[in-house]
Amino acid sequence: MEISNQEKGSELVSKSPASSLISFDEFEDIFDDFLLRKWPRLLEWNFPLSIEKGFPKVDIIEQDNEIEVQAALPGIKKEDLNVSINNQTITISASAKEEKKEEGKYFRREITRGEFQRTFSLPAEINSENAKAEFKDGILKISIPKTEISKRKTIEIQ
Repeated sequence: MEISNQEKGSELVSKSPASSLISFDEFEDIFDDFLLRKWPRLLEWNFPLSIEKGFPKVDIIEQDNEIEVQAALPGIKKEDLNVSINNQTITISASAKEEKKEEGKYFRREITRGEFQRTFSLPAEINSENAKAEFKDGILKISIPKTEISKRKTIEIQ
């Protein structure tokens, strides 16, 4: 890699070819933004876009005796929601159905529609038989007890 020095005003600036590159994640975001948001409008396509990546937003909280998973699921109905636990992973999936299509040409379309599925690793061994789930006001809360092996223990220092 060759580093070239360019004079800019009274100070020298070192510039390497790698410093002007963007990361893969930045490229992917630019590409997704252009492909998924700009092209349909430019070509006047009118179809529901799939659920954006990273949906639903999820919090996984490890407590002394359990793991709590919270997912924000606006617009999802309880009967369209599926939760499964296998070993130390949890999968949340659903289908956000479009009830009726609004008349007119969409200028912006951001309301969640389509299907999604996300799987997460859990930070401890769990007892899936005693898991409980509650869905209220668009928030899914799942409480999964830890196994005795995974529970935190305090050790007395002598």
